[in-house]
Amino acid sequence: MKHPIVVPAAVLFLFPTSTGFAQTKGDNEFVQEAEAAAPQRIASAAAVARLEPGGKVVPVRDGSNGFTCTIMPDGSNARFCGDKDGFAWMVAAMSQQPKPPTTSPGIGYMAKGGLHYETAKGEIVMEHSAGTKEVKEPPHWMLLWPLDPVETGIPTRPNAGGSYIMFAGTPYAHLMVYQDPKMLKQ
Repeated sequence: MKHPIVVPAAVLFLFPTSTGFAQTKGDNEFVQEAEAAAPQRIASAAAVARLEPGGKVVPVRDGSNGFTCTIMPDGSNARFCGDKDGFAWMVAAMSQQPKPPTTSPGIGYMAKGGLHYETAKGEIVMEHSAGTKEVKEPPHWMLLWPLDPVETGIPTRPNAGGSYIMFAGTPYAHLMVYQDPKMLKQ
């Protein structure tokens, strides 16, 4: 006889009637997922925001260290955490602005990896189109600042050395470093 009473009580507990509670639960899950982008010492003090495809930023949690973590709105669900300039760079890229608004280098972490698109010739491009393939990226961090491969000697494709310039020749060129951010020591 105890089961008919316990089951309805459990069901009511699982389906809250307050939309605020449901939103808070969603926000908590979003925060946990977004924090997975960076080392804990950075992520735990970072702001968390929802980044929408058009570039709208919706704050979820305030931060205290100048970093903001999010989940990419491009369908990849990749986690990203960047400092002030790094996050501004990513917002500009996701909203397809002609160039980032930054005037100094930014740092970005993607400890869960991400993805990019490659042509049949192995060139990395910013958008998926006919003839490109999706390539999964390992955990990495980025220096979000346009670098010139000719001036730096840094390659423009993933390689055994673990670093390369992605999107070379565009305003969104940046240094990719295939190194797990969570393994970086202070």
